[in-house]
Amino acid sequence: MLKQKLIDFINEKAVDLNAQDDLAEYVASKISILNDYIDQKKELSEQQVDDILSEIVGYFTITLDIPLYAGMKILRARAYKTVHTETEVSELSYITEKKREIVTLGRLNKEKHSIYYGCIYFGKSDGINVAFSESNSEVGDTVNILYSETINEIKVRFIGVYNYVHRKSKPRFMPQEMYDYFEEAYEYQEKMYSESVFLACILTDAFFADILRRKNSGNLYKVTSKLFEIFTDSNSIDGIIYTSVKSEGDPVIALKPCSVDSKIKHISCDCYRITSDYGYAKYRALHTHKGSIDAKNKIIWSETNA
Repeated sequence: MLKQKLIDFINEKAVDLNAQDDLAEYVASKISILNDYIDQKKELSEQQVDDILSEIVGYFTITLDIPLYAGMKILRARAYKTVHTETEVSELSYITEKKREIVTLGRLNKEKHSIYYGCIYFGKSDGINVAFSESNSEVGDTVNILYSETINEIKVRFIGVYNYVHRKSKPRFMPQEMYDYFEEAYEYQEKMYSESVFLACILTDAFFADILRRKNSGNLYKVTSKLFEIFTDSNSIDGIIYTSVKSEGDPVIALKPCSVDSKIKHISCDCYRITSDYGYAKYRALHTHKGSIDAKNKIIWSETNA
């Protein structure tokens, strides 16, 4: 059953938005402007991009917190063109504030703005393949993998989640009970909103789900990099969750550095050399070293028998 606070929120939105003109057409026009900007067919200022995103998020999205349990397993990869076994855990996690100058524009981060990108994994081999793909690893690269685990519950937001509900495609990492709650919220919006308003919401979620999975080109990152701040403006939210760009359906997360420091424990490391890239986030890799982490977050490596 939906919480009364959410019901009241949807009801208030319905009163405001249902009285407006064709909002589906209006939202479609805003999305078209952003897509033209992404494809470099149209020029927009940074402020104009901010204004459009803030408007469609503010009016046409419903963001629900997703609690991720303590003990959830996360990994991330860092690829090197030369043989390398990193000795500092911090070099495999997020880029520290001291080195913020080297942070380039990313899918969800602005220049000089560091966040932690990680892959939630269930089976180790599948998780490693996703990490290889997310780090754009290539044949011949040495890849260091950092394994971590949540020690406290973290709260994230799923950008574009109602696009999955609309398509009746439950993300595989999401418990059925949680998916059912999103579905109930979706159905209540459909009941309370006019046809035009509800369509505007569907278009907004479909657009966000789409751009978070597109391969980078043009001005894509100049749009997507703004979403993290918009969706994590609350101190109670640790980050966002979305699906891998290259590995369909696999969950990846982006977290605030402060949440990593307080809610995640780094467990161990592995080092691989990529020998084959089959495409579709499938690789063959030689496991060359295994790393343990000491009390000072130093990595101690030993060679494997691979």
